[in-house]
Amino acid sequence: MFDSDNCAETVTKSLTILRFAPESQRRLYRSIYRKIMIWSKSMKNLSFIAAAGICASFAVTTPASAAVVACSVTDITPTAQACAGFFAGNLISSSPADVTAQTSALATLGFTWDGSTVVETLSGLNGSHTVDFATLLQGISYVAFHFGNGQGGPGNGTAFYRVDGGTGLDVINLAYNASSNARLYSTTPTTAVPEPATWAMMLAGMGLAGAAMRRRKVRTTLSFS
Repeated sequence: MFDSDNCAETVTKSLTILRFAPESQRRLYRSIYRKIMIWSKSMKNLSFIAAAGICASFAVTTPASAAVVACSVTDITPTAQACAGFFAGNLISSSPADVTAQTSALATLGFTWDGSTVVETLSGLNGSHTVDFATLLQGISYVAFHFGNGQGGPGNGTAFYRVDGGTGLDVINLAYNASSNARLYSTTPTTAVPEPATWAMMLAGMGLAGAAMRRRKVRTTLSFS
């Protein structure tokens, strides 16, 4: 028997993962969602066949940019601060649709990407569990990884991560198999904050320098008197 409540729940979940679909598709799905919500209140307005048919059509028209599995901050080592994805397919490309998807995903992590500037892109990872960018990661950095359909992977999808590279991160380890591509969007060196002992030494040094300048001034004054 058709369950309009379950159908509405399915569509709600689908809408959540369709945020990177083209606007025309999102409008269509939102329209269908509104109709299903009406069904959940009263099935008198639509026949069983019409309701089931539209709900089924919604399920099979989910675009390729929908999520594969949910990412986790523990997908990589060191543990990420936040992640976005997985999104179906290889989004690490320069196609307009993929650039839009990358921009949106990075924005959820707190990074505003201009759509073109990247630090480094790696391809042909061939399932490696380690990613070694030529650029040393420092401070807050933003990266993305695409995995293929190989065994032990998340499926054909891309995920984005915000990670703290500290004073210098050389290698990122991946928990999943089937790695394919990687991209480093930004890495920001962390400004070192002096330790309390360092501050004390700096203040003491400035005090000694001030005392020396005062003595020199006194000697100069006496030599002219």
